[in-house]
Amino acid sequence: MAKERDDRPEQYTRSDPSKQPTPPAGQQAAVEGTLTAEGFLPADKPETAEHNRRAADRQGLGPGSATQRFTEQMLSIMAEYEQRRREEIIAAGGDPDEDRDPFETVRAIADQWAATEADDEGRAALLDDLADQLDTTEVRALRLAAEAAAAITPRLIYADADHGVKPADTAADLGVSESYVYRILRTRPAK
Repeated sequence: MAKERDDRPEQYTRSDPSKQPTPPAGQQAAVEGTLTAEGFLPADKPETAEHNRRAADRQGLGPGSATQRFTEQMLSIMAEYEQRRREEIIAAGGDPDEDRDPFETVRAIADQWAATEADDEGRAALLDDLADQLDTTEVRALRLAAEAAAAITPRLIYADADHGVKPADTAADLGVSESYVYRILRTRPAK
């Protein structure tokens, strides 16, 4: 006898797709969990589970189905791609597990610095954290990179002007005042 469900909503409500699992293993686990919760794949009723597997096989949804073969082929192709990519990175002398933006740390420091601009205690805590995280050679590298960034800033301003970028937009991108951009443009050497 079928189990009556009085707690089902009268209207269908679509679930939020952003909260659904995207990896195949997560999708499979979600489907299996839903089937088990609804009584279609009960772990404690092997006869029912076997019946459901036979019914799925009759409908072409079993492990040998075209969908399963397609999924296995796609996963195999992705695994092969990842393996070749790792080999290429290693051959180039890189670390395949280091797949980050090379400026990630610098951007994080800059964001934290900007976020603590009006917060003396937050700024002091940030400075303490950075002093604990960075060693003297890393600080030297950051200082030299900052000097290089300051030295190329006029060239970036000239390039933006040559490409029709508004001075206000250039100033916003660089984090400088608009008057600074105009001053650099006024002092531009003749070509």
